[in-house]
Amino acid sequence: MKTMIFLIISAFTSTVLYAQDSLAVLGNKTKLIAFTPLKKNIKKVDGIAVGMGDAFDDYKGNMRRINGINLEPNPVGLVIWMFFDPSRTANTEPHLVVNGLNISGAGYGRSISHNGVSVSLYNYGDTMQGLSIGGLTTDIDKGSGVVISGLGISSKELNGISISIFNDADELKGMQIGVHNRVDNMKGIQMGLINKSNKMKGLQIGFWNKNGKRSLPFINF
Repeated sequence: MKTMIFLIISAFTSTVLYAQDSLAVLGNKTKLIAFTPLKKNIKKVDGIAVGMGDAFDDYKGNMRRINGINLEPNPVGLVIWMFFDPSRTANTEPHLVVNGLNISGAGYGRSISHNGVSVSLYNYGDTMQGLSIGGLTTDIDKGSGVVISGLGISSKELNGISISIFNDADELKGMQIGVHNRVDNMKGIQMGLINKSNKMKGLQIGFWNKNGKRSLPFINF
């Protein structure tokens, strides 16, 4: 009798555990095609994601991923850019990683990290690696690769090339090319009309160049 009771309890326990595992799998789906903002039960997209993107996503759960192509034909991108203040979300932890190609009529918020190629109206991503092209502005925490924007680029840490009218960085290893370039700590080259650096190892080429040691026209080091 004891043996029978033990077997029944064991079978019941196994059934419950299996059911919990099945629910866990169902609760974290992998999709080939998905719409954004992603539903809360979608953990990963291996294929194509299409929709409004991160602009209206309030997800606060674990990290999710989009591997492939992310398309955001967002018609209110310019409105978001005009009224959004990136400094209000400067310390937001990223909850989505996009690996691949991103094409957006708007842009990433602070909670996005991207690896690959991104072409968008603006970008306020957390970490960017690869090629990022923004029609208006780019404001990121960390970047590696090439960042191009029409009006301005701001970054806390950038390893690579920054090309825009206004370039601003806390830490730079690489190159800034623009009209007005500013960096706190630089190892590399600044090329523009006005170049400013508090601490640098490298070269400044422009109409007026200022660093922690001296101010000179045309070339400074």
